[in-house]
Amino acid sequence: MERLTVALLGTGLAALAASVDVNESGKKYQLPITQPVVIDNCFYRDMRYFPTMLLVLPSHEESLVACQQRCITVEGCRYISWWGTGHCVLSGADAYLVEDVFAMAGPVHCTPVLASCRERPSSSFPGATGIESAKAWPSGYVPFPMECWPRSGSVLKHCGKEEVIQDVSSGLVGACQNMEQLTVPLYETCHSLCSKKNFCSIYVENQTGCFIGEMTAGLNCFSPLRNPEAAYHAGRLMHGAVRVLQDLRDTQVFGLTQVFLERDCPGNPRSSCVEYCRLSCYSSLQCNFWQYYLGSGCWVDEGNVLHPLTNAQLRRGWDVAIAGEYIQHFCPGLGWTPAKEWTMTARDTICSKSSKVKELSHVSSVLGCQAQAQRNEDCGKTTFTNGTACFCLRPGGLCEREHFIGFDLYERNDLVEAVQPAAHASLFKAPEGLGAFHVEITLRGVSYERIVASKSASDELRRSFALDVAEATGVSSSSVWNDQGDTREVSLARSSGNEGDDSLSIKFNMQLPGHGSADTVTRDLNSITFQAGLRDSVQAAAPDSITGPVEVFTAFGDQEPGIPFSRVWIPLLLGVLVCSAVVFCFIYGLQRHGPNGICMDEDFNCRDPLDGFCDTDSGDEKMRSPKSLRQKRWFRPQSRNVTTA
Repeated sequence: MERLTVALLGTGLAALAASVDVNESGKKYQLPITQPVVIDNCFYRDMRYFPTMLLVLPSHEESLVACQQRCITVEGCRYISWWGTGHCVLSGADAYLVEDVFAMAGPVHCTPVLASCRERPSSSFPGATGIESAKAWPSGYVPFPMECWPRSGSVLKHCGKEEVIQDVSSGLVGACQNMEQLTVPLYETCHSLCSKKNFCSIYVENQTGCFIGEMTAGLNCFSPLRNPEAAYHAGRLMHGAVRVLQDLRDTQVFGLTQVFLERDCPGNPRSSCVEYCRLSCYSSLQCNFWQYYLGSGCWVDEGNVLHPLTNAQLRRGWDVAIAGEYIQHFCPGLGWTPAKEWTMTARDTICSKSSKVKELSHVSSVLGCQAQAQRNEDCGKTTFTNGTACFCLRPGGLCEREHFIGFDLYERNDLVEAVQPAAHASLFKAPEGLGAFHVEITLRGVSYERIVASKSASDELRRSFALDVAEATGVSSSSVWNDQGDTREVSLARSSGNEGDDSLSIKFNMQLPGHGSADTVTRDLNSITFQAGLRDSVQAAAPDSITGPVEVFTAFGDQEPGIPFSRVWIPLLLGVLVCSAVVFCFIYGLQRHGPNGICMDEDFNCRDPLDGFCDTDSGDEKMRSPKSLRQKRWFRPQSRNVTTA
């Protein structure tokens, strides 16, 4: 078929070449049914773009890059398809991706972020067929679930970014029914175990043990507890980040699973219950769709929605669906550069009753409104527009929403966050072979803002925490120092792993105890006694800073911190003094006695002082005895002529 395409000449024959890419049954080229392999964040293997451009014949190019260069020179070319034989075919903006063995397909320009991880579908998505749904995306391709997640072959890698997005203090009950019980090993916690499993969305810790929800968003997690003390801690964990692709209000998606009933939700169905449903989906990597049905409850995707989504899998105009989203999970820090994007957060909505609304003029499209808002220093991260009128919210302004106005509300966010590698604390166990450690302890349930609001409380806690560390590990308090090198103190900071106001980070360095090892340090800083001491210190100095159940997490750095100068100057000064005393005595002895000074007893004389020996009638033994040594004295000889009378 490809040879036939190359041979066709002329306008009519080129059009015919585009049409024969599909056989009589229309099934020669099909949409991908499995996730294709991505190369260089740009090209898809075993895929090609269809249809080809009219009036543009294929060519022979030595490489993918050469095929891209040809596409740049052809007006209207947006995508390329290239085979290892050198066959290069060009396609326009209306093309979509189909399967074709040995082909490679991609855009005319590669970008740091894969197209499917930065695009959104148009309002025509989903379409009547899979092809129509693919055409609704700018690149003609419906992204697969987890396409924007790092992989090692077919296995998902650990993202390294986890965040507790809901816990007991924010409404989570923790009465989930489909949980797996785990044994928590030494130096681990229920939270740390869940954070290491990509598909763990929720963890519950009670008197019975540790339970996690894996490959699920949790079932009936808001049911009333029979024993109020049964779940003394529970957390919903989000791995990576989420971006919203489409609003699903007034639409029912088939294949969703109900995860909690409206009657069990402890809050307002139109506000807090909707939020709990959204968080349920955000925490599960399997979930790409979520919806809240009024009177029914929360329904989420647990891997049963067919790909790609078409009109056959949903029902439009269903007013019961008061909220819902089509989302995409992605892992920040995949080598992509930070990029800004606008997320539609509400339709038919306008921000009103705010003095911080700014009107932007000369706007003819949604993209134009967003571009102006991004350039305007008076605009914050929120805009609302109907395509002709454009407004933005000034920084710090709050949007009091009014519905059914005809405007779409957008918020600007980072598409891909640049994740910096942890400079220090990252290990649950202290590394071997170090003489000092950098330690970071996170107290969840303690407000950093409330602590630093009181200088006396923060100063007291810096010293109290250092004493707690010294007492637990057996080192002196002077062997604990903060990042500034101040001994007997720790540093307090806002926890980097949580954006909320319910966590405190304690950072410090400490020397290895003389009697201990890395294992003993790990054991001591993970002991229940030490953690209770930290809670008691907070309770004594700043009781108002405790916002919920206090949970302690300890992590160690992988590099040895430098010893502070205050720990070095005292031994150094003593060493200098000792050396100075020795040198002084040596110089003083030379000046007083000279190099030929002799040793002489009270009751005898030396025959030859220049020999440096002192003899007596009874011999050398008497002079060298302890008694004679105490009687010796140094003197400088006056002359060489000494008689032994």
